[in-house]
Parts: sequence; C-alpha cells; structure tokens
Amino acid sequence: MKLKVVCALVILGLSGRVQAQNSKIDTVAVSILDRMSAMIGELGSCSATVKSNYDVSSRELGLVKHSDIEHVYVGGPDKLLVRCEGDKGSRSLLYNGKTLSYYSADRNNYSQVSVPSSMIEMIDYMNKNYGIVFPVADYLYPGFVDDIISQANNLVFLGMTKVDGKDCFHIAGTSKDKTFQFWIADDAFYLPVKMVIVSTDKPLNPQFEATYTDWQINPSLPNGIFEFNAPPNAKKIKLASATAKK
Repeated sequence: MKLKVVCALVILGLSGRVQAQNSKIDTVAVSILDRMSAMIGELGSCSATVKSNYDVSSRELGLVKHSDIEHVYVGGPDKLLVRCEGDKGSRSLLYNGKTLSYYSADRNNYSQVSVPSSMIEMIDYMNKNYGIVFPVADYLYPGFVDDIISQANNLVFLGMTKVDGKDCFHIAGTSKDKTFQFWIADDAFYLPVKMVIVSTDKPLNPQFEATYTDWQINPSLPNGIFEFNAPPNAKKIKLASATAKK
C-alpha cells in the first residue's frame, strides 16, 4: 500500500523534474529521498548517534579501516553540537549561531572561529576553510535530493530490506566518481538508517559507511549545551586551515 502511495506522488509531482535529467533515474527512489528530506526539513530540533567506518590510505598497508561514534544535537537553524569519540580522538564541535568552538579532550586545547549565523552557511564555511566535515550535514541541505539527481548517472530503488531489524527502503546510485547507497526507515518519519559511499576515482576505492541510530524528534534542547566554556588549563590554539592540512 505504501509503495502505491509513493508511485502516485511521483506521477502527480515529480515526473517532469526527473525526465529533465539525461540519466537513468528511478522516480520511486526520488520520491522516497524527497520524503526523507522534507521530514528532516520540518524538524525544529533533533538528535542522533552516528557510527561511521571509513578507509584511510596508507602507502605501506593500503586502505586502513577507522571508526568514530558521533552524538549529534541540532537545535534549529543556528545551533549544533557534535560530540565525537573514536580513532580521531575525543573532541567536540559547538555552534551557537555566532561562533564555532572546537575542543580536543585528549589535548585539552580549543579553537574558536567566527562563523555565519546560518548553520548551512557555517557548515560550508568550515568545510571550505578548515576541512571540517559534519555528520548528517548532507541531509540538512534543502537541495540534497536535487544535488543527487544532478550528479547521478543511475539512481534506483532496490526494494525493501532490514537494517538491524528495522524495515528500510534500499536505494543505490552511481555518479562519475562514486557509488552510493541509502537505507531509509519505512516508518512515519522516513529518517536515514544507513549510508555507504565508495569513491571510485581514488586508488583502491575507499569506502565510507555510516549508520544512524537513537533518533530523537523535536527534543527540548537547552541553549546552554551549544555554548562552549573552556575547561581549567585548556590551551587556546589556532585552528589549522584546509590549505595547511594538505
């Protein structure tokens, strides 16, 4: 029954948008991604746990697998907290609409950068200037689905499957430099459950995999959790630019 509803939505509102693309795009896949993006866009706040596994290239060992666990709290269009643990160490990112604070618990040092008042603009700014990648960032962009369609050579709905016991829509696609897969929850909220990206333009085709759990919808998040207070004896340092990291 749900799939019939999805197909009806495609016929009514999406066919023209997809037919304009010079690629093999499955309208059912587009509709599912659209529903997910719309649901995320309507949230006033949310939180989730992101478990990621990713390959890092080593000259001696080839691809080496690493992992992180990130707890993400979104408090609206201008507030974000990310607490990370894993192979990159224990660290936090706090955004209050004016300042992005980065804190390393392992080194007890921190950096602060003045950033745009929009979270999307802040994410773009920090990625471009400092190479910082934020978990779930792609899903927050209003143009997320349109960007996928514009780059995809193929986009296909593969059917229903389960991830950790949860019923999911399984979607896969390709572009000129990657393959990607999404698993979207088949429930009232259509939230992301899993994502896999394979970089086909890089040696050995490194992979990135993320699973999304513990979603909380519109939780009450106090403003104080997005404010950074330097711990005792913490050292303030300058955040390395993206150019310096290369």
